[in-house]
Amino acid sequence: MTTPSNSDETALNSIQARLPKLTRDFIAEHYPRQVSVVHVDLLTRHGERTPVAHRIPEISPKNWNFCAAGNLLHQDFLRSVGRYTNDAGTSKDTVRQWQNHIFKRDSRSGGTVFGKFSAEAQHQNDSSQPTAATCGFGQITDLGRRSMTALGAHMRALYVDTLGLLPASLQSGGGDDLYLRTTSYTRALESLQHTIGGLYPDPPAGTQTLRIHVRPSERDNMFPDFNCKNMVRQLLRLNTQSLERVADEYKQLYEDMLKIPSLKSFFDTEFNPGKARVAISVLDIVAPMRVHGLPLPEGVDNKLISRLAHMAAVEYLHSGWDMAALTRMQLGRLVYDLAGKIASAVETDRANALFQQPRLGIYSGHDTTMAPLLAAFGYDAAARDHRAPKDLVWPPFGASIRIELLKDTTTPHPIVQPEWESSQVDNTADISKIPFEKRIRPSSVPDSLYRWLPRRTNGRPSAQMNSRATRDYYVRIWYNDRVLRLPTCRDPGAHHSQLGPAVCTLDGFFKQIARFASSDKEARSECQITHPSDEPSRE
Repeated sequence: MTTPSNSDETALNSIQARLPKLTRDFIAEHYPRQVSVVHVDLLTRHGERTPVAHRIPEISPKNWNFCAAGNLLHQDFLRSVGRYTNDAGTSKDTVRQWQNHIFKRDSRSGGTVFGKFSAEAQHQNDSSQPTAATCGFGQITDLGRRSMTALGAHMRALYVDTLGLLPASLQSGGGDDLYLRTTSYTRALESLQHTIGGLYPDPPAGTQTLRIHVRPSERDNMFPDFNCKNMVRQLLRLNTQSLERVADEYKQLYEDMLKIPSLKSFFDTEFNPGKARVAISVLDIVAPMRVHGLPLPEGVDNKLISRLAHMAAVEYLHSGWDMAALTRMQLGRLVYDLAGKIASAVETDRANALFQQPRLGIYSGHDTTMAPLLAAFGYDAAARDHRAPKDLVWPPFGASIRIELLKDTTTPHPIVQPEWESSQVDNTADISKIPFEKRIRPSSVPDSLYRWLPRRTNGRPSAQMNSRATRDYYVRIWYNDRVLRLPTCRDPGAHHSQLGPAVCTLDGFFKQIARFASSDKEARSECQITHPSDEPSRE
């Protein structure tokens, strides 16, 4: 493998996620001795995959032969369930080639998971041939598997080997310390499996059961629910407004792509730029080609890929940051759940682990999981004119958000009180009746979090409010290799007195996400949709 140039690095950073190097100086700076990690939630986009559909056939091969290891795993699975046979119906002769047909286009609940491969060339220049390594559309490739394994290995190096948050092996109780979620997409499930494989590479002898939670597509809160008509209307309107702000730059990108014959043919025949977005449609083809080393046509270079990754984010991500309601309707239910997990972790820690609470939650999702979360965490807050920051790009393959719950009982809590914190005294109010914009914490954060006294004699929560009940706890959020500085946490008194605005007080974190977190009931009301069952999730 050749070492990439600086321009190569720039392009790859926009489509493949980077992780921080765990040097001694890095650990000393971000994890000083007086600070301990109590709980972590890791949210990821799946690893590198093939395009979700066969577009731009002049440059994109129909057969993507990058799934040899994955297909072998699928064959092992088929053997285990008695479905691995040849065309004659026996299991002794020739081997049937299987591939993973991931749900195509917008379908989330249909499609064949395992099926027989058939290949017909779709254009005369397609010289690719199916092999035992042929992928399906939207399938995670062997490169993607390695990337997710590397992410798991990074988590092990940090939270097992360095900080001791998690046990060294599953056999010593690691399974009880994990909460695992994935969407129903196969690429998300397999990304989760490889992340776990990197976290715990040496499985113990015997059987170890890991429970992975998968919700029905109509109940999944890890991507936007397009049954929410209010969300769709606002998304289209604000998306158009976002593009109007960068109209000149957007137009120039489109005109530059028209100079590339294969892309011009795509726009002329397969694609209507007036009804669909230009950047993301091209990026979904050229980004997988770039990361898998496939030749790109003249004119599709690293600079163009970086421009596509930036403008794709403007098309679909930056629009949500103009309006909290849109972000809330996209992923508010997940934000609500995450706030509840953090609150539960605090209560568990204060109870000296009298009841079990997973120390690490892993949520395997998509770019549509990353984007609304970034909006809720105020990723564009530095851009006061509401233009997308130049370093904003589409969430790359393997992108990760880490929410760290930290504890520090030594460093004095900030003396200055944020303006909004005074209203924290009234914790008895029914938060669900307070408008989202005026909330100081999500309604998933229970009152009991603020009724705890350090020296309890009867083991029961205090009936009185304790203004210092959460003062030892802080939250820090990482996006790939950088710390996100949440806007609310920049306020005086809302961050760690030594580590600065990168480390929020717990209440500062709750204040930041309060207007973006909605319960299932609130989400249905705001979206004006009704699902067949209103039973709560049992996870």
